[in-house]
Amino acid sequence: MVFSRLGRSLADADTRWRWLVVLAISAIVAAATSAFLIGEDGQDRPVARPYADAPYYYAWAPTLFLDHDVDFSDQYRETKNWYRFGPTPRHRPGNVFGAGPALLSAPVFLPAHATAVVAGERRDGFSTIEQLATMWLSVLLSVLALVFPYRVAARRLNARGAGLVAAALVFAAGPVVYYAVRQPGYAHPFATFFAAWLVDAWDASFDRPRSARTWAVLGAAFGLSVLARPQLATWALLFLFAAADDLRRCRRGRDRRAAAMVGRWAVGALVALACVAPQLLAWKALYGSYYVVPQGAGFMRWDAPAWTEVLWSSRNGLFPWAPLYAVAALGLVAGLFRAPRLFGALLLAVAAQTIVNGAAWDWWGGGAFGGRRFDSTYVAFALGLAVVLAPAFAAILRLAIPARTTVRVVVRIASGVGGAAVVAATVALALANLWMSSHYAAPTARIWGGEPAPKVIRQKVPGRLGRFAAAASALATWPVRAHFAYAYDREPWAYDEVVGVHFLGETFPGLNSTTPRTIESRTIAQVPATFRRGFVSRPGGTWVLPTGRGRFFVGLNRTGGVAVAVSLSHPHGPAAGEIIVAWNRRNATRAPASQDSARLEFTTRDLVRGVNVLEVVAPPGTFAHGLELRALP
Repeated sequence: MVFSRLGRSLADADTRWRWLVVLAISAIVAAATSAFLIGEDGQDRPVARPYADAPYYYAWAPTLFLDHDVDFSDQYRETKNWYRFGPTPRHRPGNVFGAGPALLSAPVFLPAHATAVVAGERRDGFSTIEQLATMWLSVLLSVLALVFPYRVAARRLNARGAGLVAAALVFAAGPVVYYAVRQPGYAHPFATFFAAWLVDAWDASFDRPRSARTWAVLGAAFGLSVLARPQLATWALLFLFAAADDLRRCRRGRDRRAAAMVGRWAVGALVALACVAPQLLAWKALYGSYYVVPQGAGFMRWDAPAWTEVLWSSRNGLFPWAPLYAVAALGLVAGLFRAPRLFGALLLAVAAQTIVNGAAWDWWGGGAFGGRRFDSTYVAFALGLAVVLAPAFAAILRLAIPARTTVRVVVRIASGVGGAAVVAATVALALANLWMSSHYAAPTARIWGGEPAPKVIRQKVPGRLGRFAAAASALATWPVRAHFAYAYDREPWAYDEVVGVHFLGETFPGLNSTTPRTIESRTIAQVPATFRRGFVSRPGGTWVLPTGRGRFFVGLNRTGGVAVAVSLSHPHGPAAGEIIVAWNRRNATRAPASQDSARLEFTTRDLVRGVNVLEVVAPPGTFAHGLELRALP
């Protein structure tokens, strides 16, 4: 009887797909949990513990739930406050990391704490079971997020198979899997999950009139996303599409009560505010204001967002380290022809996150594994890849359909082979990223930049898989490399070696224990070859400008100004002519040539956030001795 009922239920296609998704998600949770439990970091320490940024997120749980305050004095004695955050205006230890992840961890942390108390373990919130359970939540939420792009792909693209595979591949082929398994306890898994839920609920709402309950769900999904990571507030743009749809329905007579419609919007807004309120209250208690940028004023550089860098730079750019995301980005654009509203909104959302990520002072995210701050865009890229895989899957499936003519047989075989090649390529990129993430260590982080991502991938990932992934990474960054080479008359790989490498003062003052440099003095030989052009080495350690023209490419990430000094000389002294020094194509200073080493100095506040060009125009044969930069407030 039981098997008969099971057989009848499985005869339904929707039921079979639901079971397939459940089995797939369960298998991925099991595999990710195993990796989480047995994994080790680059220093042979277990990953199932809070470290790096995670202790700051985790510290909110014991201080809120056990101490019932926002004083981290007790918690920092345990975690050591290795970023050296100082006191806030409320004279409490600072914490720039949000309270949201700890609050959202309550359903796991509180039962684990009760278990620790019953088992006689420590009661300060730092028992092994509490930390293990809370860290494992990163695994669970990251994997469960796969359900949402699958649902949207089934609904809008009629591509359940492609949607499920795309969701799994994008999970494995970028930073999502790393912060689920290898470095858990960050805010990123929460952002990944709630943003994906928001997109699914928002998209589904277009299939029926939106009730107050619908808007409450949308408000909850959005509010919890922002609670997880405040920068996800940009996803509010989805509500513009939903509100416009409500207005359209109202004009067409489907819902004539405009006041009721506005009331439903208010319900959604109130629910969202209620979800975000705990973070606002925490900021108020800790910093004295309901809204604050905890890192300090000026941390967000809205005047010069480094949006190209966060996408393409080898210093933790999204596409170089996750080239499958570049393929998915093409799918996002192609999706405009399949579902304009859905993919138009997703493209705008990804663009908004790109601007926010680029505006952050440390746009590279410190020692991040790839573009981790694009966590909330996981659902968008998964759907973009579904657009790419859907025709590939269809071509493969058509191979099983008999063809009446030889031409059709040949066409189907060719398209099927092409589709299989596309699927194999995407799987290969996912496997390469899994290898990278499982073998990640500090040298792979590219904390200071300067080494092309394809080169690192080729060194880290063995065999043909590494060569293929490196080639894909190079192809993903080719447009910006070509543009940089043309604009600056450089070699093709100069972009990867120059962009993201800064000469002085790149860290945000007071953000952590790294003190920004305020002065840098180098001989010409000490300036890496990629950062200079036109300077030629001569015997005896001297450097000369044989053509009379030389350039330095000065990477800067700071506000204020700089004082610049270039030391130059010429054997014929003033008789040789005049030396001109230009900064970003504007003449900054000039002086007659000197037989002795003379410093040509100037100050400027014309700072490009990125690559600045310091050019020397001098009589041919001028000797160059050194370059000095000094930060100005």
